[in-house]
Amino acid sequence: MSASLIAERFSAVCRDRRHAIAVRNTATGEAITFADLAAASTSMAADLRRAGVGPGGVVVSLVGNRPLFFPLVVACMEIGAALVPLGDATDAEAVALVEQSAARAIVADRPLPLPAEATPFAPDAVLLVLPDGGRAHAPYGERVVLKLTSGSTDVPRAAVAAEAHLVNDGRHIVEAMGIGAGDLNIAVIPLSHSYGLGNLVMPLLWQGTPVVLGPPFNPARFLRDVSETGATVVPGVPFMYDRLRALDGLDRLPASLRLLVTAGARVDPDTVAWFHRGVDRKIHSFYGSSETGGIAYDDSEELADPLHVGRPMPETSVTIDDGHSGRVFVSGNAVATRYARHTDGDGGAAFERGGFLTGDLGHFDDRGRLVLTGRVTPLVNVAGRKVDPGEVERRLIQVPGIADARVVGTASDARGQEVVAFVVRTDAALTPLAIRQRCAETLSPHKIPRRFVFLDRLPVDARGKVDRRLLIRLAAIESDDVHTTDAAGRE
Repeated sequence: MSASLIAERFSAVCRDRRHAIAVRNTATGEAITFADLAAASTSMAADLRRAGVGPGGVVVSLVGNRPLFFPLVVACMEIGAALVPLGDATDAEAVALVEQSAARAIVADRPLPLPAEATPFAPDAVLLVLPDGGRAHAPYGERVVLKLTSGSTDVPRAAVAAEAHLVNDGRHIVEAMGIGAGDLNIAVIPLSHSYGLGNLVMPLLWQGTPVVLGPPFNPARFLRDVSETGATVVPGVPFMYDRLRALDGLDRLPASLRLLVTAGARVDPDTVAWFHRGVDRKIHSFYGSSETGGIAYDDSEELADPLHVGRPMPETSVTIDDGHSGRVFVSGNAVATRYARHTDGDGGAAFERGGFLTGDLGHFDDRGRLVLTGRVTPLVNVAGRKVDPGEVERRLIQVPGIADARVVGTASDARGQEVVAFVVRTDAALTPLAIRQRCAETLSPHKIPRRFVFLDRLPVDARGKVDRRLLIRLAAIESDDVHTTDAAGRE
């Protein structure tokens, strides 16, 4: 087995920056050096080998934004494993993913209801080894990361990114954004998501850009952490900037914070203008996906109308599939090659023609900048976190008393969007509270519908398919928690 690119490069970084602080955790006060991370990765690799994880063996990570995630990535690449990073998840979601992935081992921040003994692995983490795990070998390959696609915890929807894809994505990001080893990233996004892997994890492992970790995002605490640590770069999401903008009396940002990046959803132009005018900072739009890594980045300091996401990333080709305006197609050396298992895709998004056809619609302006105009996909963006309606629908249909269900998103002043469920009941006594309680058994809180609309049947269009356009219009109607209509939307 050939040597790991990431492990070799990280080893060199640690030799050069042995006593420098690599990760500062403001929630615990820890200051962890590169030497500490190097020792941890060596120990983790040995523990995983003793647990029977070999090349191609599947390791699921459920550790959140903890310092140990960085050496865990290195350890998995060193031994040739397939890593499945899982972000926020209920026990039921985690167990389901472990079973789907044929995992051999799980590194978790808590014991899970699995037939495995928990042994200490690192501070605040345990190693769970499944005696029958990996018996049906998962053909993901060696030294890969299964990047779960937005809003999903289903392994079939995970993009299989080889080590070289991760390395190239990290290289593209630091080049396009001008991020150096002397910068200091502050993490307000999950390390486990594609955005965090590219903007936080790989810059640290590849060139030694340190990271500040902290508690869940709070605007005042965030500003305090930036001031105290001297953080220079923040990869953020629109919801975070909206919250900062809403702070009373905010008229400046800490002087150290030189680069503000946003991704994951369309940012409010008014928020971009407010930051530019009120605190003299440009919010730079970044566009990417789990399947492709970074796609485009706006490195300019000027404001534009309409907002764009900049030009293609280095070594990346971006074209519009239908000519002047249509689907965005991406190819390059950071683009994954397949999903973990066959899937119909998200709104037709698919790996094809040596690249990836996204579910995003857009066009290039007269200066070669990519303008996104919409999606052909139904993802719901709840406070910066994506929700896959299909996952929620599958859970709803499992609830006794529900014959069918569809889920859409509608605008919310407080959360960007909220999840609305249209439900056909066989039990008229079934209440929203009872449904929420059943959903909470397996779904993370942000995925649970905020509103329920009870229908006698789901509306269909002229082709006989469920009419999601009508459901979206119905969801936008101001209503109480329970809103009962017929299939045509009549009271």
